[in-house]
Amino acid sequence: MQEKTAVVVIGLPLSGKTTLCRRLAEQLSVHFIDIDDGPARCGPKQEENPYRSEESKTREQKRMRVAYTILHAAVAANLEAGFSFIASATYSRRSAQEFLVKAVEQGGGKLKVIWCVFEDTPEEIKRRVDDRIARSETGGCRSVEHYLDDKARYAGTELPHLKIDPSKDPEQALLKVLAYISG
Repeated sequence: MQEKTAVVVIGLPLSGKTTLCRRLAEQLSVHFIDIDDGPARCGPKQEENPYRSEESKTREQKRMRVAYTILHAAVAANLEAGFSFIASATYSRRSAQEFLVKAVEQGGGKLKVIWCVFEDTPEEIKRRVDDRIARSETGGCRSVEHYLDDKARYAGTELPHLKIDPSKDPEQALLKVLAYISG
């Protein structure tokens, strides 16, 4: 991977971002920053059901603003130090994506965006939520309700990107992503 490159994997919860990032980080021998593993833990702890009330939703949105601020500081700092890396976050709002672009510019690096998607049938959403909980996976999405709330306000992206479903053929997806990163 080229020096000073931020590979940022975006997409709705449960779309396979973390799994793809772990494989990429290993393949490319770079570090991986998952918003749920570090930055999101720098603010208040997520409530068990952050979507049970408007007050809870507002608290969760503030908590995630803290996490994105910390993530973007890490983006700029890594690039300023000359490190390439992989990061994963939902990026449901265009304003957060604009903040990401500014952090990459501040760090003097390059940005490669990969947008993970999946066929989100009600059954598949439930299966993925249950699987995440059973495996004690990181990630804030712990219910179908949470996923549907994120989906309702998901803006997609206008940034140049590769759109991929990493669950269809994981090996082929990895090869496509590696080609995109190096191209």
